[in-house]
Amino acid sequence: MKQTERILKKGDCVRMFRKWLRYMRLRLWVLPQLHRTYSSLSVAETFQKIYRTRAWGNNGAPFTSGGGSSGPVAEQYCAAVVEFIRDHQVQSVVDLGCGDFVIGRRIVEATGVRYTGVDVVPELIEHHKSTVQDPRVVFQCVDITNDPLPAADLCLIRQVLQHLSNNEIAKVIANIGNFRWVLVSEDVPTNPRSFNRDKPHGPDVRGYYGSGVYLDQPPFSRPSLELWSFELRKEAVLRTILLGNASAK
Repeated sequence: MKQTERILKKGDCVRMFRKWLRYMRLRLWVLPQLHRTYSSLSVAETFQKIYRTRAWGNNGAPFTSGGGSSGPVAEQYCAAVVEFIRDHQVQSVVDLGCGDFVIGRRIVEATGVRYTGVDVVPELIEHHKSTVQDPRVVFQCVDITNDPLPAADLCLIRQVLQHLSNNEIAKVIANIGNFRWVLVSEDVPTNPRSFNRDKPHGPDVRGYYGSGVYLDQPPFSRPSLELWSFELRKEAVLRTILLGNASAK
């Protein structure tokens, strides 16, 4: 019995050591190399490269926005947004960083709202314009950090800010002040070691450092109300806030 326990403990130690090695390789080699690659690119060039190289995966579709577009959490998110739209009689939605339009399509089909999908990748927007035949839906190629945004009742920003630097996030916040409602959803740790750790724009997220985007924390410190929190993984959730002084009631 004692020998068995020793073998099990040894196996646990080996697994922990291998996990630590993978973590150190990620922190000391993979992420610094990634940051060097993308920090020299503009925001538009960055996301063009991400889609072109399939950095967020490849499901066979022309454009793939990653695992966040499917699965139980995506279904929970869509259901929650649909309920918000119905409760607040929202007539129009702008989706900043619409990506592959998988989530947006669900929301439009469930509610019938007028939908504007916004993304910074020209070829992605052109693809949607040529393939989506729905009079309620339009797409615009826009850099949300700098360009004027289309008007709507509700602005959705889902798992987008996590790929930007803090300076770029601040620019987005300054750019969304005219919307009546703004819902911001981010992949954040269940028990964060820090808030809003800065990083260059790119395909990676702050979760690799035990951090995440929290607009209610410095350096942003925006008033907000947390609406939903859905478990993504064992140590992470998709957290959605209603930004600004608006009330969800």
